[in-house]
Amino acid sequence: MTATLGMVPLARIRASADNPRSDFDDERMAELIESVKRHGIITPLTLSCDGDGRYAIIAGERRYRAAKAAKLREVPAQVREVDGEALMLAVAENVIRADLSPIEEARAYRRLVDEHGDTAKVAKLVGKSEPLLSDRLDLLRLPDQTQELLAARRLPLACAPALVRIAEREPRLADLASLWLVERPREASAFPAAPGEIVDDVLRAEWTDDGSPVHPVAYSVGGFRGPLVPSTDDRLAVLLEKLGEHAQTVERAYAELPAIPQASEHDWHALQAEERRERECFALTEADADAARAFGCLLELPGWNGREHRYVTDAEWLADRLVQKIAAHAAEEADRKQGKRDAPAPNGSQDDAAKEERRREREQQYGARVSARSRNLDLGAALACWQPKLDTEAVKLLGSLVLEEHGRAAAWAHRLCVDQPTTTNKQGKVTTRYPRGAEAEREHQAEAMAALARARTPEDAAAVVLRLLVAQRLADTEGLPNADRQGIYEPQLLASSELIGKLARRVAPASVKKHLAEQQAGPPDDRPAPEEEALDEAA
Repeated sequence: MTATLGMVPLARIRASADNPRSDFDDERMAELIESVKRHGIITPLTLSCDGDGRYAIIAGERRYRAAKAAKLREVPAQVREVDGEALMLAVAENVIRADLSPIEEARAYRRLVDEHGDTAKVAKLVGKSEPLLSDRLDLLRLPDQTQELLAARRLPLACAPALVRIAEREPRLADLASLWLVERPREASAFPAAPGEIVDDVLRAEWTDDGSPVHPVAYSVGGFRGPLVPSTDDRLAVLLEKLGEHAQTVERAYAELPAIPQASEHDWHALQAEERRERECFALTEADADAARAFGCLLELPGWNGREHRYVTDAEWLADRLVQKIAAHAAEEADRKQGKRDAPAPNGSQDDAAKEERRREREQQYGARVSARSRNLDLGAALACWQPKLDTEAVKLLGSLVLEEHGRAAAWAHRLCVDQPTTTNKQGKVTTRYPRGAEAEREHQAEAMAALARARTPEDAAAVVLRLLVAQRLADTEGLPNADRQGIYEPQLLASSELIGKLARRVAPASVKKHLAEQQAGPPDDRPAPEEEALDEAA
């Protein structure tokens, strides 16, 4: 492959269909156009010759568009004579250096893999690991709305693997979960480790589309009265709406059950019977979960403390299962009624003895409640007078609670402040190999918990936690590769803490203080803004 550097007329250049970038931010393009008007094109475009006197863009379409908007007649360009294999390499180089969104990057990889049919080969050419390439390609399995949020960088990339897992079973639930996370950055930081907790909240929320209610087919297993649904007076209606076109068979089977007689509006026994009927007919058990897993329609997501959250996602299978449970309930009710009819009638003495036994039980229960209340009040009085000593163990306890709540997001930032392995290419460019975000969260948070356990003084224990929180406040993500720049989410409670701000200002070294001061002051008017120069180089 040979290359020639020179000036090329803008009229002879055409945009390339191989450009992975599909989104051109208007604000950033306006800044680049203004820079081109003032300074021209600094970094040459990379072109390939079409053979008819025209040129196709391999790298630099943003610069090309800015040059057209600035009404330049010609631009500096490097013209390459390439064959098919070399052209693939040139496109791969463009993928590496472009500031692409994760979805644009995934589509570029998809095109290269489709053309050459070898993921390992493409991964080697673009200088990425094969697992990372597979992770990016997985993003294309997400529903359209979720892809749009990722492309707009409103949704953290770390949330994608769990959303892909959800989308495989229920795409609508993945879209709703992504919308929920966009509005709640704090929960987005916890979602990769415990997506089941967030999905439960999504299912409890009310969703509408053009005014019509939306109920994803994600029927939770293990609920005492049935699946998780929004707070409503008519739970049965919501359950049936989840089943869509398969709801009629369930509704018909449930309607055929005999009515439960009510002596009055507040008949407690009738209300208990209705709750038992609803539980037996609509709450899924471990056996139901095993059957759904065998059928292939069970979504399983991890939660906190090893808890597993499970959801059935096939409406047809679910409808058949609920009909079977309704039939089983009807048979059990018939057996119970038959057993009552066959049971011998108690005589008077037996009835009196049973009443006396129940009376004694109620007296014992009342006495236990009175004693427990008295002990609780004694405890409250003791706690009100207790002045705990702030020792090492107390700080460790409080520190472990902070790390459990905020430690993972803070550990993501702390990795940037720790020496990492580096590699040097043939051109002498040094690249730092940071651990991936999720991996860093696990490793650094585990290291922090271990350091907290080893602390010997209250000051040592407090330092473990405060170092992470200050690193989260001050760490600069510009040192990361674009593919891993998912952002650091500082919880609102911490972001508004002036105490952490004071600690950060006290700890920050001179270089960090200078950088923060320059960011706050902004660039001088008498020289090109650093952002404009960076745009020229990155375009």
